[in-house]
Amino acid sequence: MINFNKTHRNQILIVDDDRAMCQLLEKLFEKDYDVIAKNDGMSAMHWLAQGNLPDLIISDLDMPNINGEEFIVNLKSSGYFNEVPFVVITGYSNKEQKLKCMRLGVHDYFEKPFNPKDVVFSVEVVLKHSLKKLNVL
Repeated sequence: MINFNKTHRNQILIVDDDRAMCQLLEKLFEKDYDVIAKNDGMSAMHWLAQGNLPDLIISDLDMPNINGEEFIVNLKSSGYFNEVPFVVITGYSNKEQKLKCMRLGVHDYFEKPFNPKDVVFSVEVVLKHSLKKLNVL
């Protein structure tokens, strides 16, 4: 893990209704990041509305209440959360869906099953790029 800021552990918000997937992602990232998991877009929006601002969001697309696409659109259209980097991990293996997500501002898109090392690498790269953009590095 790249230590971007020695006084601050980067925070990752995981949004997925599959508890096993949340647990897997939590295990992948908990050593180096503060990880918050929510089971759908609605609970994630509620958590964000309480003033929480993660450094990166990892989200599924197929979820109840507010699906992943609606979640992305809501965040990217806000003035407050639109710069938060987004990574999608989904069961959809549809190129059109991937392109749509990328056009919405998603930084990376993984189809299940995925290689955990690829996701970890992607998160590191996206965070490094995002923090450079914000002049934190």
